[in-house]
Amino acid sequence: MGSLPTAGWRQLDVGVVGGGIGGMSVAIALRRAGHKVSIYERNDFAGEVGASVSCAANGTRWLHEWGVDVQKGDPVVLKKLINRDWKTGEPVSVYDLDDYEERWGYVYNMFHRQYMHSMLKDTALEEAGEGTPAKLFVNYKCKEMDIAAGKVSFENGHSATHDLIIGADGIGSAVRGLIGVKPAKRPADSSCLHANVLTEDAVKAGLVDYSQDAALEYWGGQEGKWDKIVLSPCNGGKLLSYYCFFPRDKGDYTNQAWGVEDRPVEELLAPYPELDAQVKAHLAIGMDIQPWRLWMQ
Repeated sequence: MGSLPTAGWRQLDVGVVGGGIGGMSVAIALRRAGHKVSIYERNDFAGEVGASVSCAANGTRWLHEWGVDVQKGDPVVLKKLINRDWKTGEPVSVYDLDDYEERWGYVYNMFHRQYMHSMLKDTALEEAGEGTPAKLFVNYKCKEMDIAAGKVSFENGHSATHDLIIGADGIGSAVRGLIGVKPAKRPADSSCLHANVLTEDAVKAGLVDYSQDAALEYWGGQEGKWDKIVLSPCNGGKLLSYYCFFPRDKGDYTNQAWGVEDRPVEELLAPYPELDAQVKAHLAIGMDIQPWRLWMQ
């Protein structure tokens, strides 16, 4: 974008479109490398959805390299993978990860996406740390780009010119379309509803405390069937994040975005008449029930 020297290092003025986990990660890496970074987020707060996110050793190593305060993310350190019988909940197989850090150099962290985003945002924007703090601009929805001039224009009437513009605006990327990249996208054959369960609520109800396992736990998914439950603990085990998969013909959420009105718990339970009673009881006290839309592209 524009005319830059072909050899040697110089400080770049970089614009990052998108202020989520990806955008904040880009900003941290670039500020540490000595560049100036401006982050443009389309919403009034650069937040993340209320679900878990896995961060294996190859991601955790960068958190440490970047000087991120990992404990701000209140992670669960993964210790096991547990596959459970669909009807009884009994373990079918257990893969132990006690030697994970020894083998790979770093632990496997499970974060709540909002907590992970917050700790990355702090690292990108705060005065402490290497390089110049990044600047965050909210309510800056990308509208147009002039690639040759390195100029990006926003729906609020503002525009900015940078040496380099990076698109980090997710699966529905505006930047991708503006530079002519238009991937074919179609709904997956499977649908998914996501729900959160507070461990405290489950324990009060006399249910199994899955947080004690510090594990990714799976029900189903065998024999080529779409029915599957995936449990991911986060927030230090205080929150259980459930991903509930089923065939799309049992519920099509293609046109329903995240963040709208919660789906009823009856809708969450309907595809699973034979599911293990314990995990089904967990889902029955679920909250924040939202479509987790799945795409093939």
